[in-house]
Amino acid sequence: MTRPRARALSFAVALSLQFLAGAALAQQAPDLAQQAREAAWAGRTAEALHLLERHLAAHPGDRAAQLDRARWLSWRGDYAGAIEALDALGGDDDEARAVRARVLAWAGRRDAALALNTPLYEADPQNYDHAWTQAVAARLGERPQEALPALERARALKPEGRDTEILTKAVRLPLYSTVGAPVSVYSDSDDIEIRSAGLEADVRVAEDLRLLASAVRRDHSAPVGGPFAPVTGGDSIDEDRLQLGLRYAFSPDAALELMLGRSRLDGLTGRDDSETIGRLAFSHQASDAFAYTLAFERDRIAYSPRALSLDIVRDGVRADLQWRPTLRDTLRAGVAFDDFSDDNRRRALSADYRHAVYRGEQALVDLGVQGEWLDFTRDPGNGYYSPDNYRRIAPVLGAYVRLGEEAGMTLTAALGVQRDDTFTSWRRASDVSVAFTFGIFTPWQLVATAGYSERLNEFGRYEGTSFGLILRYRFCGHRPAQCP
Repeated sequence: MTRPRARALSFAVALSLQFLAGAALAQQAPDLAQQAREAAWAGRTAEALHLLERHLAAHPGDRAAQLDRARWLSWRGDYAGAIEALDALGGDDDEARAVRARVLAWAGRRDAALALNTPLYEADPQNYDHAWTQAVAARLGERPQEALPALERARALKPEGRDTEILTKAVRLPLYSTVGAPVSVYSDSDDIEIRSAGLEADVRVAEDLRLLASAVRRDHSAPVGGPFAPVTGGDSIDEDRLQLGLRYAFSPDAALELMLGRSRLDGLTGRDDSETIGRLAFSHQASDAFAYTLAFERDRIAYSPRALSLDIVRDGVRADLQWRPTLRDTLRAGVAFDDFSDDNRRRALSADYRHAVYRGEQALVDLGVQGEWLDFTRDPGNGYYSPDNYRRIAPVLGAYVRLGEEAGMTLTAALGVQRDDTFTSWRRASDVSVAFTFGIFTPWQLVATAGYSERLNEFGRYEGTSFGLILRYRFCGHRPAQCP
């Protein structure tokens, strides 16, 4: 914002106006600050920040206004900007530490937020703001129930009000159990089509234990006589999948998940074929900035009806890493090693870096870059793309658009280039996906997704599209003590 500047036409005029100008600013500044607070309370954060910047231009030493600015920046998702505003104060008192703790809690920095806020909360447990921040921070991680005592304290101190309503929604959301009904359809320029419908459940049966279940029916089809048709004849093959599992939280930072089940194929010329499938995964939030998941997996190769009819099974190990060195930067990476039952092996690396470039009331925007490397030991011609030394790199745009208190849209677009051992030059590669979520906090939630990919590979020009819907119902009535 432009700072007010006195414009003197002469030394005499400046002297005569000095007192009047100072008096006018003295009356205007409190009005601007109050107008800013009223706009913020009404949910007009951008307007509030605009007014507050004008106020601070005239009164840069107003510490209360500087703290308000940090709060309001965090309300629009600009956590890095909020921390920078607090750093500019030149030292923390209890009030500044409390604001810093709240910003870090909303930013997902659980340990740092609790380290700052817990001493304040324990010293003054009747302070609503301290209880509020304690609940927001404690809900993060694998044991969200640790937020319940602080939530109850905050609700007792202020039973009604917008802040208490927001806090209650934020704390109770990870405590819900859910059942869902996902459906999807995939089709591509190779005339492969995969339709899927199923049921899934995630039920919280104890403070540290969740039971998981999934049942899916998938129909795979490709033209008769084509390179992707089932080897057993016909143009389709069906798969039924049933899995049961559990997720156990060792601590707020670590959990183990196990899923086991069976995959059964139909359409194999009068015979059925079943395979054991499953996943064992260990997740650990090693610090506020770094998390990883290690997983062992067994599953079918279902890239096409041909691959599925050949009963190719994949045994693999995978590591997924996430590093957030700053509040604006996120790096995700994955590495995988797989053995296929058709004597093929795959090695894969992927990375995705995002930098926050815009944070506003209605939208959040990130820019970054994606990279991918894929390598198979051979190409068996079994109905799946198995390149040697495949590489892809692409700039990526990620955005979240707020469509209301209970709805939002997520958009990702990566437009880059690719190359494998058969290419003489780099070729275009594109990916676009969008997801609409309706019912962010409500018991019923609907998520609609769509995706598009464009590639060139050994099978020619490839274009694939996918569409999906999932209807979820959240419930917590079987554990009423966990449903504040």
